[in-house]
Parts: sequence; structure tokens; C-alpha cells
Amino acid sequence: MPLRPVSGRSGGLTRMLHDARRHGLLFHDRRRRHLAVLAALIAVSAFVFVAVRPRTVRVVADGREVEIQTRQSSDEAVLRQSGVDIAEGDRVLSAETPGARVLMVDRARDVRIIADGQTYELRTAADTIEDALDEVDIVLQQRDSVMQDGVFVSENAPIEPPIRLASSARRQLSQDGATVEIEVRRAVPFVIVEGPQETVSTSSRQTIAQALREAGVVVGPGDVVVPDLQAPLELDTRIEVLHAHPVTIALPDGHRVVYTLARTVREVLDQEGIVLPAGAFVDPSFETPITSEMSVRVVQLGSTNDVAYEYIESSTVYESDPSLPPGQTRTVQGRDGVRVRRYDVTYVDGVEVGRELVEDRLDPEPVDTVIYYPTRTGRNESAPDVSSGAVTRTLRVYATAYNPASAGRSPDDPNYGVTASGAIVTYGIVAVDPEIIPLGTRMFVPGYGYAVAGDTGGAVKGYIIDLGFPDGVEIDWASQWVDIYIIE
Repeated sequence: MPLRPVSGRSGGLTRMLHDARRHGLLFHDRRRRHLAVLAALIAVSAFVFVAVRPRTVRVVADGREVEIQTRQSSDEAVLRQSGVDIAEGDRVLSAETPGARVLMVDRARDVRIIADGQTYELRTAADTIEDALDEVDIVLQQRDSVMQDGVFVSENAPIEPPIRLASSARRQLSQDGATVEIEVRRAVPFVIVEGPQETVSTSSRQTIAQALREAGVVVGPGDVVVPDLQAPLELDTRIEVLHAHPVTIALPDGHRVVYTLARTVREVLDQEGIVLPAGAFVDPSFETPITSEMSVRVVQLGSTNDVAYEYIESSTVYESDPSLPPGQTRTVQGRDGVRVRRYDVTYVDGVEVGRELVEDRLDPEPVDTVIYYPTRTGRNESAPDVSSGAVTRTLRVYATAYNPASAGRSPDDPNYGVTASGAIVTYGIVAVDPEIIPLGTRMFVPGYGYAVAGDTGGAVKGYIIDLGFPDGVEIDWASQWVDIYIIE
């Protein structure tokens, strides 16, 4: 009997063969697509590698400069390639220059701020002290001061070690890992007592002397200050300033000017060790109260023909001379005069009963001593032109003022008014800290004029200068921050 195909099983095999053939084709199609995509990626990478040319990048960081060739497209990748790590707070500054791209890393600084009994530690990219104080919400009040690493600076000063005056104009970066310490000194109230007058002022300066100078109180020769000038300024300090009186004592063989706190003529003579010879008298009398600018005359009497010499003190006058350069003076020495009076004296039992003036003359006549000082400039002058090349830089400093009397020496001291450079204190002489401004540096101070660094001082430290004024001239300068011009 012939065999017959079973239609059901035959149809199932047919479908199985068809499905197997179809799945195999799909597998081969998927593999071909994957290979095509991989080939395309390799082709694109090869094209980019060939098409993107290497570029020159100069990386400036941590005091060194590296120039590399790179195909990296991002600044971060370039920095990693050059071995430079970026920490929190650091800034990356970029610029395109001919032939190369420049990446400069501005490192954030570790800063310690001490203020109001608190210490703040922060890492900051702030450029100035004021910006750093803002980050911790510290507000400076009037006459508060700021110390950076122990140096008195402006709140607008950059956060870095002090910039010394030198030929290079580049900023000196702080050492790696160094912490810049900023101290805020708050101004405290204090009382100044001058005779019956009491004045309340404020200052953040460290000593009594600095606080008085900031308040415009001039301490002259013979003056007494309690507490001592070098004592620290504290909250509500009561400072008593006793101003000495200048008194001229005329003697038969000369005269002297003394600064005294004595109450009477007798006390002045005792203080100076002056003993009257026999037959002499003093005018005015011993019990006369001392007043400012007072003259005391010691008169020596003769016998029957008495000659009295009255020494007439010559005055010292100050006159300006426009031909004098800043910082120099010229003195035309005068002389004292003598008034000669000759008397016919009548004595009875050794007691004078009468005298008659028979001669009265001046021999010689007094001639004033004239001290010429430079004509004050700069009050209405504009600042020198920076573009002219004469000005090498500007510098922000705290400017105070002084004269020979405020230097602390007695007028009869041979070094009275003599500066560290040997010149006499006058217009154009400026006391400086030689670590900041070398002696001999010429400058222009707005509101004061052209000057030269010719003196130093114990209180002139850091960014402080002291402007010179001659004796006999009113100091009309108020202590203030000012931008000065350093001249070639």
C-alpha cells in the first residue's frame, strides 16, 4: 500500500525550516550593522585625530610657567595634562595671545582674620583685605585700622606680603602654604585734657603718642603727657597734656629760652640753677606768675656810677624763599641787642636813696634771625602726569605731619630739628620707613607738594609718612590716607 504524506507534520517542518532560515538571516543582518557602526566610529576618530591639529598652550601656575602641545579642547583637561591641580577657591584666567593660549591659575589664599575677639579661618580668592572682611561680615568703622602680617595697611590693600618699593612692578606672591594674618583693631574712645578743656576722641593706634598725633594734638618741648607717650592706648584712657610755657631769661652775659611748667619766676630760676649775684635784682619780681612768651631779666647793679645792661633778645622770623628746593633751608643769623643805661647812683649807709639816668643807648641794636624755607607748593597743584615717565608708581600711605618742636628735643640741643639725612625739618622733608620708601626717594604729595624722603621716626612704620613743617608755621595738614607719586 503506498505511503501518504501527513499534511499536518509536513506543514510544521516547512515552517520550522522557514523560521530557522529567517532567524539566521536576521543574525547576520544585525552583525553586519554592528560592524558598520564600529567601522564608522574608527573612521571618525581617525579623522578627528588627523584633522584636529595640536595647539600651543602656556600654563602659568605656582610660580612656574609650562608650555605644552595639546589636542585637548577644554581648559580643565589641558591643566590636568600639564600636571596642575585646581583646588577649592582657585581661579583660572585665560587669554589668547599671538601663537599661544595662556592659562593662568590664581590660587586662593589661606587667610586668618582676627577681629572683635573672634578668629576666622578661610580660603579665599579675594583680591583686597576689604573683600575678605566682607566674606565674614566684618564692617570697618571710622578710625578702625587694619594690620596685615603685623604691618599697618589700608583696607584696600591687596592680600599678600607688603610690596617693597623696588624697580620691578610685579606683585610678589605669598609663599606656598603661607597663611596671611589680618587683624582688625577697633577704634576706642579716649579723653584728652588740656588745661580746662576736655576733648573726646577715638583712635585705633597702639600708643598714646600715635593717638594724640592722629587727634591733631602737638606735643612740644617741655610738655608733660600722662600717661607716658609710649604707653598703650586703652579704652577710655584719660590723657592729660600739660603744655610748657616758653620763657626767655636775659642775663648780663647772654640769654636762654626755657620751656617750663613752673608757676613763678623764682621757681624758673631755681629750676635753671640761676643764682643772682650780690647787688642784682630780677625783673619782674620773684613772685610774678609765669605766662607764655614771658621775658625775665636779671639786672646787675653797680656802685656810684651804675651801668645796667638790658639784653634785648632778637626774634627769629620765618620767611619763604621760592628759590629753595624742597627740604632745604637758609639761615641769616641775627644778633641780640643790648640796651645800655648809665646811672648816677646815690647811696646812704649802703642803701640807695636815688639814681639819675644819664645815658640810654642800644649797643648793639638787635637784628632778627631770618630762617628762609621753601615756598609751599602742591596746595593747588594737580598731580604730575603719570604718562610723562617721571612718575614710577603711586603708593597709598597714611600721611601725618610734624615740625622740629614735636621731635622731642630741646631747642638748645645741637641736634634740634636735624633729620636722619642731616637736613633741617622744613617743607619738603618727609619721614618714612626706609623698608617701604628708601631715603632719598623723591615724591609728590597731593595737597602738600614735592618732597624728598629725608627722615625716619620711631612711629613711622609700614605705610606711614610724616610731612615736615618748619617752626613758626602753622601745621595745616590733617592726618589722612593719600595716594602719593614716586618720581624717578
